[in-house]
Parts: sequence; C-alpha cells; structure tokens
Amino acid sequence: MSEVLTASEADDVAQRIALVVSSCDDFCDTWKPFAHFFAKFWPDCPFKSYLLINELPVIADKIEPFHVGPDRGWASNFRYLLERIPFKYILYLQDDYFIERPVDTATVLEDCAWCLQNDADSLCFSGYPQPQPGYQPVTDRFGKAPLDSDGRTRCQFAFWKKSALMNVLREGETAWEMESRGSPRTRDMNILVYARGSESPMKYLASAIVRGLWVPEAIEMCRADGAPIRPRLRGIYRPGGKAKKLRRTLSRIALRSWITLRGRRAIDLRGA
Repeated sequence: MSEVLTASEADDVAQRIALVVSSCDDFCDTWKPFAHFFAKFWPDCPFKSYLLINELPVIADKIEPFHVGPDRGWASNFRYLLERIPFKYILYLQDDYFIERPVDTATVLEDCAWCLQNDADSLCFSGYPQPQPGYQPVTDRFGKAPLDSDGRTRCQFAFWKKSALMNVLREGETAWEMESRGSPRTRDMNILVYARGSESPMKYLASAIVRGLWVPEAIEMCRADGAPIRPRLRGIYRPGGKAKKLRRTLSRIALRSWITLRGRRAIDLRGA
C-alpha cells in the first residue's frame, strides 16, 4: 500500500505537478461539458490546471487557458506548453474525457508521491484491458509495464515526468500516433501502469468523441446531468454506420464556421 500522506506532504506533492488538459480550438464544444464534470467530480483538485488551446478567448475559474497560438498539431502544441510551464511533472488529461464519479484525490496524491520518490517516468492510472505477460507489480495498485508492451504510451489519465514525455513526443504526430508509435521510445524509461482499471482513482468516459463525432454515451451523459454542449454542431458516431466521413466533414465545417462567426467573444467556462 502507498503511505497515507500528511497534509503538508500532500501539499508539497501538489505544488510540484501541473494538470494539463489537452485540447485545441476545433474541440471547443467539449470544453463546457468537460468543465462541468471536472467541477462536479473533482472540486478539490489540488493541482495547478491548464487547458491547452489555440487562440479562442476563454474565461474560466477552475482551469487556466493556455494559448499556444496557431495549431501546429498535437505533439508540437504540447511541446510548446511543456517548454513554458514551470513544472517538472504533469498529469495528462484530454478534453473529451468526461469524469463520471468523484475523483479519489488522496490516492492520486499518494501515487504521485511514490512516483516522485522512486523516479518514475510515467504512471498510467488506467489498467490494461487484459493481464499483460511481463508485468511486474511494485505496489498493490500498480507495477512496471512490460518492456515489449505496445501500451506504454497510452494517452489516458497519467503522471509524466516532463523530460521523459518530451523525449517521447515527435513533431507532427497526433495523440493516437504517439500511442501507437511511442512505446519503443520508452524502453529505457521507468513506465508504470495500474494493474486493474477498477481501482483507478478517476473514472471517466474515454472518449466522448470518436473520429470527430460524439458518441451516444457522451450525449446521454451530458443530457442526464444537465451538462451543456455548446455549440451542438457535431454529428453522432454510430459504429458500422454509413456516411461517417460526410458527417465528420460537415461537423468540422460547422464548428469552424461557428468559431469564425463568434469572433473574439470569450467562451465562459465558469459554472459550466
């Protein structure tokens, strides 16, 4: 078991780590529902929090917007932010990971403290879907990811040493390309992963958007909780359905038109 932290120890851990929510202006319709569920289910988040975006003006009280300027692609945008924030460690989230229940903040802090004390490069708080040969437990919750696993760089809720993450990033790659190509780049790194997803301190819908379209579960989750999706311009993803490419194209055109027409009016995430 991880040791229970004193209030002073927990505060020290929190001050060393930033929470970064990866996004871009083309996903601005996720920001209000993300902020809604974040405020509801993680009101005691102790970490300095950033929302990585391009140029749209944003007003927020829980998460500070971090503008990276014109879109350079996921990896380049992320590197730009990492080079400019005064933290050596981050927690990674994405804009369409909608939190479903209260976050176990104490466990997040305890596991981050273990990573800091034991020089971990990364800890993914999501367990593997199936047991992995070569997995080596180091606590009762998590252990070392197998060296030959292709899941060592999953873009799920995770702790990262900033220098390690920057060594994994490649200019021009998307998050999905980093997931599929990045694991071999971590062979010399101390990469950790939860053994069982059921014990993760954060439960969330991942992902609310698939191939540029809302998944029905996200729409229902937002409707049931009164979480606003604004603007509601993106189509709905249906596995095996026809015309997905057309729906994606129309959704992208509609969102970019909305952004253009909106001009410099700020998107207000306060009380979302």
